[in-house]
Amino acid sequence: MNTENSKELNDAFKSADLNDKVWMFFAKYARALTSVAILALVVIAIVVITVIGKGICQRSMKAAYLEAIRTGNKKDFAQKYISKPLGGIVFLELADEAYREKEYQRAAGYYHRAAVSLGGNIFKGRAAIGEGVALIKSGSQREGETVLGKTSEEKSYPALIRANAMYLLAASIYDRKDLGRAKSILNQLLSGNFPDQWKDEARTLLQEIEIAQ
Repeated sequence: MNTENSKELNDAFKSADLNDKVWMFFAKYARALTSVAILALVVIAIVVITVIGKGICQRSMKAAYLEAIRTGNKKDFAQKYISKPLGGIVFLELADEAYREKEYQRAAGYYHRAAVSLGGNIFKGRAAIGEGVALIKSGSQREGETVLGKTSEEKSYPALIRANAMYLLAASIYDRKDLGRAKSILNQLLSGNFPDQWKDEARTLLQEIEIAQ
């Protein structure tokens, strides 16, 4: 993100209402999440390429993937190979596309299938956050909060993923005017072993909650 775009986003963030802030904050720090995931993607790509190079079944998957890219029919490929990491990555890509198009219910479904497919991979945490956010944006706020809550408690995820989920959960709960529970989650974030950037944002939101009370 260049300096001009970052400044515009920061200015918009300051003037937005809370509901908008939650999602703009998610977009603002998407780069940080992506940077964490890039290394894992490289590792996955190496593994996938290695696996694809072995056996008739793997060669068939490679051919199917290339055909899906050529024809744009990635959904059928992802569904067919949902038990494989490559299928999960394609579902994640489809989910991001649907989210950008504001097709939040469809995005939530794709994010869920990506998480199922990716198993314990770091991308599962990213997909889980996407599912929670998309559900809330689609109007299923409680269901989305449940997904974010589970993500924030999953010890196998990196601290960055868990903190991201925790902050978004608290912000969504605050949006429902449940100030006490929102404060409790933010204090849990502050007292835990999480990145400073999320603790700083938690303090800012706590200050806003205190003013609102």
